[in-house]
Amino acid sequence: MKDKTKIMFVCMGNICRSPLAHAVFEDMVARAQLSDRFEIESSGTISHHVGELPDSRMRETASRHGVSMTHRARQFRKADLDAYDMIFAMDADNLSNIRRLAPNSEQLKKVQLFRNFDPDASPNADVPDPYYGGAEGFENVFQIVHRTAANLLESLKSSTD
Repeated sequence: MKDKTKIMFVCMGNICRSPLAHAVFEDMVARAQLSDRFEIESSGTISHHVGELPDSRMRETASRHGVSMTHRARQFRKADLDAYDMIFAMDADNLSNIRRLAPNSEQLKKVQLFRNFDPDASPNADVPDPYYGGAEGFENVFQIVHRTAANLLESLKSSTD
């Protein structure tokens, strides 16, 4: 049997967007009975929130949609470029920060913007950071992440079937 496809979602602090993508994608994979095919993780490009649970507003938003977020924040490490098959940055700044760590083209090919899989997004679109906004920003991010994760899973299913 083929090894699991290892997927990493990355934002800045690993308390809003990337842990949401991690939890939503993991939930979709489990519902599709494909957990044996994927290893899913998330991280942040800064260390400020390491060890913390996701932002309470993000957890509340996810919970309203039936998704549990229990991941503890961790920082992205250079070794993750070797350990993961696909690395999805939530925005251009984090994409740039990750790419700076990649010493070769093989690793660079693994890194892309998450919203490249969003059927409603323009090219190179970011997942907006809801941290400094109100509840509507968290709901908007949930909708973006849910739609994008569903499209990503369909793409991965069809490429590995």
